[in-house]
Amino acid sequence: MSIFDMLKNPALLDLIKDQHLKEIVTRREVRVSQDYFHRELIARAMDEEIHELSMKFYDGYGEISGKVKKKLIPFSIPFSARFGVERIFFTPKEKMIFLKIEEVKPVDVDFVTRKVVEKIPFLSYCEGTIACDLTQVPELQKFLAYNINGIKVCDFLTIKELLFREGEMIGRLGLCL
Repeated sequence: MSIFDMLKNPALLDLIKDQHLKEIVTRREVRVSQDYFHRELIARAMDEEIHELSMKFYDGYGEISGKVKKKLIPFSIPFSARFGVERIFFTPKEKMIFLKIEEVKPVDVDFVTRKVVEKIPFLSYCEGTIACDLTQVPELQKFLAYNINGIKVCDFLTIKELLFREGEMIGRLGLCL
């Protein structure tokens, strides 16, 4: 008997009718490509001071790079920042992912990191750590708020592990019953 045979609630079946969601439920894994992050996050962070931004995922870490130009400097300064997963809080009360900035090249310029991060409303930056509030991500709000008879479905999910692989980020989900 599959998990779908056990689910009789039509509202929940409507939620997982999409093939992508069925795959998430059966494999307990979410895969997000670096192209998605570039389209949804990085493209929004570019302006006249910060340009040529790109984000890439490698085995074990992610990297964001670009160029910054200040009005007093006649040329653009390239930068890159490497980051990894520091910790994950995925509880009924909070759903946060914390990324630790591991290496910034050529110099660690805090205002550049802060400027890039704070252009995205659901991200914040403090002392080398980027916090992502998943409940504020527009694409996830509907899913995280979905409830059946007053019970939020995502309260029974947790992110057990978050990994970076070549070209994608993988979240392994767990069920809390």
